[in-house]
Amino acid sequence: MDTRKDKILQQFPGHQEDNTIIPEKDLETYEFLYDALEKSPDAGFSLGFSHQVIRKIEAKQQRKVTVKLYSLASVLIAMTLGFSAVFFSEEQCAVLFSMILKYKFAVIFLLAAVSVIQISTRIFSTRELEN
Repeated sequence: MDTRKDKILQQFPGHQEDNTIIPEKDLETYEFLYDALEKSPDAGFSLGFSHQVIRKIEAKQQRKVTVKLYSLASVLIAMTLGFSAVFFSEEQCAVLFSMILKYKFAVIFLLAAVSVIQISTRIFSTRELEN
């Protein structure tokens, strides 16, 4: 009787009956993938297919963690700004604002540097995922 496992094994060239080429775990993964796709691809999957899928899943999980960290940092910054507005007097705020205006080029440079680092990190990480 032909089972699903036998049909999957027949698709791989160089298949041996002792399953030395394809581990059982990979067969279960392919079977799960075929069921999810509802049909198997005609040419089969490339050799690096599982590594690409794993890399994309890890990148997605890393983005989720990064979004959570950025959200937490945003909330903390907003709370800090709120508390500082309550605790600082008008005179202290005026001195702080004048200091920022005095060093405006340094502040602009820092903001630009952080922005460029973030943008370049995203560009390089997407290029790595594509390769």
